[in-house]
Order: sequence, then structure tokens, then C-alpha cells
Amino acid sequence: MRKMFEVCRDKIRKPSIEMKTKGRPEKLFFIRQISCALAVLGIGGFMHLDWVQASEAGSAVTNQTIQMSYRDQNPLRDALLPVPQSAIFKMDGFYLWDPSVIKVGDSYHLFMSRWPASNGMSGWKKSEVIRAVSKSLFGPYVFAGVVLDPAHHPWAKEGIHNPKVMRVGNRFLLHYLGIPRWQTGFAFADKIAGPWTVVDKAVIPSINASLLLKPDGKVYAVGKFKKNSPPPNNLDAFMRAYEADDLMGPYRVVADNENRLPNGFQLEDPALWWANNRYNLLCTDWQGKVTGINKPLVYYTSKDGIHYELFSNVPVWSWTDPVPVVGGEALKIIKVERPEVYLDADGKLEAILVGVHPTNGATYIVIRPVQHFFPSNQ
Repeated sequence: MRKMFEVCRDKIRKPSIEMKTKGRPEKLFFIRQISCALAVLGIGGFMHLDWVQASEAGSAVTNQTIQMSYRDQNPLRDALLPVPQSAIFKMDGFYLWDPSVIKVGDSYHLFMSRWPASNGMSGWKKSEVIRAVSKSLFGPYVFAGVVLDPAHHPWAKEGIHNPKVMRVGNRFLLHYLGIPRWQTGFAFADKIAGPWTVVDKAVIPSINASLLLKPDGKVYAVGKFKKNSPPPNNLDAFMRAYEADDLMGPYRVVADNENRLPNGFQLEDPALWWANNRYNLLCTDWQGKVTGINKPLVYYTSKDGIHYELFSNVPVWSWTDPVPVVGGEALKIIKVERPEVYLDADGKLEAILVGVHPTNGATYIVIRPVQHFFPSNQ
């Protein structure tokens, strides 16, 4: 039981969340430990932990004046399907995080960050980017090599994190968070297997950016920014939007420097796509301000890229949900983060990719099928 408490400790002791239970914070912390340990044992602890977190944060959206497309229901959540066993990608001796996939010819190329498991979760600041290949979107994937590493990078000398791959004309773009500059860098290749040419300076002044290329060649992007102090110190995680006339910039802030999310909501890990004549954004609910749960996946949309509206107060996917696996036992996890989306040829959502943290061991990648979701909100 002591080991289970240790597994839960970092997850549930969140000094940034205000206690609103009339005192006795240590008693609440102990209750949360018990709840998480029960979850690890599979004895229904997830439900109790949800309740404690929502009670503690006092932040689950219940205000009827907050605009959203679907209240107390979520069509995207309903479209999630069980995970094929082949769509779970692990590597012995490594933590894996930040998945992004692209189809080239008849193959799928999965990019992600990794770091030695001996460094624990905190080793992400010294990560490198790797690639794996499969003939199916849902695997199995085979490791194909290291793509970018800090030792050979001109300015991201400490870590290269959160890679996202996309096609730009006849070339491929890999953009990523460069550490210690904490800005977004670009690398280009003529072939998906490389070699990759790194742009010798940061391109977008943002953390964990997500880009959308427009038909006219202009670019729209969103990213996380920390309003009150530079990273990695401040816990605020607001969203800023950018635009540029050309992929290489310069990138200008859209509208103003304030948070683009409504009601003071916060985010991490944005994944951006265009559907239903609007911007669509999947991200994590930083500090549980929407759901009352710490960092499940939530969904926003925007018609103009300035004013975003919550799709639903119900999470798309929460770490409190056991993850169904085709022909196997459900996955029990304590984190589900770094979402990325894969669209089919018709622009429908075919898969959500995430990094997950199991109750024990190193993080790994899950590619979850989606029942060809297309938003229809007005």
C-alpha cells in the first residue's frame, strides 16, 4: 500500500489548486491517497477520486451562463472506440510522449519524444525525437530511428519535445518545443525518413504550438503561454493565438495578448484542426477548471480564431476512465496527455493519439480509434 501511495503522491498533491473544504487539507490529501490507491487496485477508486477533485477545486462547470455546444453530454466522447492491442506502442527502457502521425504512401510514420526511463517523468526536459513505422494507423509500429537529438541541435541543446509532423507542399515539416529557449522550432525534410534540416533559430515565440496551414499560404497557430512569469516556473497555462503571412513568419499575436479561452479556462497540449467551418481544438483541462478533474482531454471550437467556445463540460477522455482494449484487459492509467488528432481523407476524426502514464512503469503511446467523428455544432 505504501508503494501505491507513492505512485499517487505527485499526481494528487497539487498546491496550485485551492482547497475549498473548510480546512483540514491534510485530511483531504489522505482521502485522495486512499482513493487513488483503490483506483490502482481496481476497486472503484476512480469515481471517488473524481468526486474529491471536483469538490476540492470547486471548478467543474455548472454555471448555466457559460456558453457551450453540448451540456452534460459529449458526442466526441461517445465516438471513442476500444483500443486495438497493436495500437499501444512501448519501448523498453524509455518513457514515450507527444505522439504525432502522418501517412506517406502506404505507411504511417509515428513521431514522438522519448527519454531514458531511469530519469523518470521529469526527464522530459532532456528528450529527443524518434520515429516508428507501420502499415496500419493502428499498428503495430516498429522503431525506425532517432530524428532529432539535443546533442546535434544548433540551439535546443537541452531537449527537443512535443514534435508534430505535417506536410507542407512537397516537403515535410517537423515542429517542436526547443529547450532551454522554450520556443517552437522547425525542421524540414524532402523525405519522411530524412535527413532533416533544422532552422537555426526559433520560429514561433510559443510553448507547445499547434499549426494550421490555410489554402492561401497563411498560417494560424495556437500555443500555451504563462502570463505571470517565464517557463517553467509559473503554473498559469493560458492560450495565445498567432498568425503569419508565411510559414516562416514573422508570427503576430492575434487580437491581443490575453487568453483566447473563455472564462479563464486554461490548457496544455493543444491539437488544432479545421472542420465544420471553424477551428477545432483538443487539449487538456489544466487545473480542472472545466471538468473538476486534473487534465482530462477537453474540446473547444471557434469561428474566428479569436473567440473560443467550450464544446462540452464533459471530458472527451479522462485518466479516470479505464481504457477499453480489444481482446484484452482495460488499461488503468494516472495520466492521459499530449493529444493529437488524425483525420481521414474526408476530414473526419479517425483517431486520437495520446501519451499515457500507467499505474506502474514508463509512459507509452496509445492510438485510440474514433468513429469518424465530424462536429455539427452551430
